[in-house]
Amino acid sequence: MEQRPTLHETADIIKIMKNDHRHILALFQVYLGTESDSRQSIVDDILQRLDDHFDWEERLFEEDSRLQEHATPVIRRVLLDHEEVKAMIHELRHAETDDDESMDQFFEDMMQTVRVHFHGEERDLIPLLDAMTTAPRG
Repeated sequence: MEQRPTLHETADIIKIMKNDHRHILALFQVYLGTESDSRQSIVDDILQRLDDHFDWEERLFEEDSRLQEHATPVIRRVLLDHEEVKAMIHELRHAETDDDESMDQFFEDMMQTVRVHFHGEERDLIPLLDAMTTAPRG
């Protein structure tokens, strides 16, 4: 994963977060537009990008005590969402089934969970991050 800014360093984290969301959502559309037997590399890319995105966000949460003080309910909800999606990712990576249709449906369920999660982050978390990065540190 490339080096990304921390909350202490720059307000560009909001831009990066939104760009990650948009890129992953665009990959969902690529997945949906691809023949079932050609989707595996797209699925692998999406799962890796989600892992990287979640890891980066979680490091941001750990780094800044202001987030822990002022955004605890929002962060708690975001982290619960992360755990839910991570469990789905684990299931997708370790499934022992030849039922491609079932796995496609499970992946599409995960995509919907991620869409809802991203919407919640943009509605609830990003405004808090914006306030944190624009407020004077003290």
